[in-house]
Amino acid sequence: MNLKKIIALFIVILSLSCSDDEKAIDIVLEQVERGAVLRNIDRISPNFEHNNFQSVFAVELEEQDIEEGGIFDFVRLHIAYADRTPENGINSVSEQVLRDVPSTDFQIGPDALPRGIIQVSYQEAIDALNLNQNSILPGDQFDLRMELTLTDGRTFSTENGSASILTDFCFFKSPYRYVVNVIEPIADDLFTGSYNYEIISSDSNPNFGIAEQGVVFIRVGNTPNVRLTGIVAEGLEFTVAGTNVHPKIYQSFNLFCRESALHILTGPDEQNFGQVNDIDDTAFDLDLVVGYEGWGGTGDFDAPTRYKIRFSKQ
Repeated sequence: MNLKKIIALFIVILSLSCSDDEKAIDIVLEQVERGAVLRNIDRISPNFEHNNFQSVFAVELEEQDIEEGGIFDFVRLHIAYADRTPENGINSVSEQVLRDVPSTDFQIGPDALPRGIIQVSYQEAIDALNLNQNSILPGDQFDLRMELTLTDGRTFSTENGSASILTDFCFFKSPYRYVVNVIEPIADDLFTGSYNYEIISSDSNPNFGIAEQGVVFIRVGNTPNVRLTGIVAEGLEFTVAGTNVHPKIYQSFNLFCRESALHILTGPDEQNFGQVNDIDDTAFDLDLVVGYEGWGGTGDFDAPTRYKIRFSKQ
């Protein structure tokens, strides 16, 4: 059994004993020697705007540890670049350390825990990775990973999480990792309204059982180019970025927050991306992975299942 599944099984034992009035993080941190999260309070600005190099990614976070913030040292930011537009070549850059954000940048918030806003500008990301800004196109992505460091030297990031910690749907809301899309802002009325959807291809694994076709309503999100709809239990969020459609990572497929070992998450297909015409919203494709990064529950659900879904406006 791998480390992810061991952590997940341990969390489920603890969380099943919690009442609805108890904070799950308090239960975990009281009973587990290891434990700290960066709880996502607000995704203020999730994407970069193409050619606006002062545009920023910004997220408000709350640090929680066994000493209620008393052993919080700093957050190390790591940045990578994923070139998703092969028409001008592939110029991806592997992860680099961006900078450290000290605990002193956080202030005590309404829950008596440290809260702070972590902000990264588009220009800062470009400079850190020594990129040619002219080679970046809408649809490309930056991967921002956070590593929480405590004063005793322990660190926590994506490798320490479970399905119910990483997803925004559950209490923890601590993905540690944020995918920042490069977008060209589109009109709010595009890619909204009633759509027929149809699964036009999928892996042979049938275990996840998304309905092959149906009708959904797509609505505008809180930030440019972000759209929200149904299909998965949490509701599927995606971003229109140039001619690419990028699903959000770590969305809950089955809402099993208190049974992390059985919790299924969704995310993008790292090799295939649905295509759109960003001024014509009559039809578009979206590629979705259920069981993203191996978060497919237990047993027969371990293998990720890939779907290509076509949406057609009614």
